Amino acid sequence: MRVMLIVFPTRTHVYSMAPVGWALRAAGHEVRYVGPRNPSEVEPFLETGLDAMWFGDDVDIARERKLGDTGSSNAMDDDFKLSETRQERYTAEYVRAVHEMWVDVFRWITPDSLLDELLSFAKQWQPDLVVWDPLMYAGPLVAHVVGAAHVRMLYAADQTARISFQYQELGERRDPLVEWMSGWLGKHGREFDETLRFGMATIDPSPSCIRYDLDVNYIPVRFVPVNRPLPIPRWVVEEPARPRVCLTLGVSNRQVHGREEASVLDLLDGLGELDIEVIATLSADQLASVDRVPANVRAVDFIPMNEALASCSAIVHQGGGATVGNAVVNGVPQLIVPGTTWSERASALAQEERGYGLLLDLADLTASSVRSGVERLITEPSFARCAAEVRQEMLDTPTLSDIVPDLEALASR
Repeated sequence: MRVMLIVFPTRTHVYSMAPVGWALRAAGHEVRYVGPRNPSEVEPFLETGLDAMWFGDDVDIARERKLGDTGSSNAMDDDFKLSETRQERYTAEYVRAVHEMWVDVFRWITPDSLLDELLSFAKQWQPDLVVWDPLMYAGPLVAHVVGAAHVRMLYAADQTARISFQYQELGERRDPLVEWMSGWLGKHGREFDETLRFGMATIDPSPSCIRYDLDVNYIPVRFVPVNRPLPIPRWVVEEPARPRVCLTLGVSNRQVHGREEASVLDLLDGLGELDIEVIATLSADQLASVDRVPANVRAVDFIPMNEALASCSAIVHQGGGATVGNAVVNGVPQLIVPGTTWSERASALAQEERGYGLLLDLADLTASSVRSGVERLITEPSFARCAAEVRQEMLDTPTLSDIVPDLEALASR
């Protein structure tokens, strides 16, 4: 079986899809990343050990960080955000604006030049299965034309399905997503069908409490931690003398917004007031606004997240899907200061409700609120108990290797 993996070309997205590629290759299938090249993010593809081929124009996230040169609406910084969670904000105007803006983003990421080159290659290579990133509608479009099976693979909560269903509930006569896809498909003798929205199935490695109750064919799988391959410092695996807490803000905010949304100074000041050991994965740029790093903080540019969390009593982070997954498989309670890129706040709310996390909104971020939140996570036993329960739920979920026969059967049909 030949398998095409199509991802948005940034580190987080590449790493998130790599495990399904590994599982399929281990089962004897030919697996290849295909899609646009991001000049700043070539190494992550190579680090996975899977083949990669570039098509279409470069997608230079560093240069076009805010989508300012794309001609699309600025979906990340607009007042109408996909990350919104407050039900009272979901007016018809709000839902319509968010859906239409994100269709613009999808069209920017999937221009005709990319589609045409990918289709030409797919006709030659004849893939049996296409696994696609929720941002990359090139996956289902090309698969539909060449007659391949196709499935989405999520990296966080399913925001595109959520807003799509909300939009359909408005009863609008036209859907810009359908119009765009139908226009391109029509040039190749194909018509739109509903599997193109969310795939024939959707692989979801999120904890069950984060999954929306939507009419989508979800395939729950166990989250697989993937880190940049580097040697592990010995101190990472040594038992800490005090409770160890990890602080990370991920990379998505810097890539998309060009800045951190959370105050690094407030985070460090709050953690510095506690009798704990802090591992802060902060770069020199992130520390530029900080005059003094507290004595209990070890600031490192990068650390293997999965291995570090094995000895942590809590983690403070921005709510990205990969960080959530790493914390869950290690049974670590979470203080989430959610960013606004994708589903950070929705995930934080779900985890707080489940009992193994706390939500601290950006507007409420102070040194005092950070100190209070982390103190609760490491002193109140209920958080560690719930985190252990959710970890076991994740370990009981089928692995990606377990679902390979299902993907093979889908492709054969």
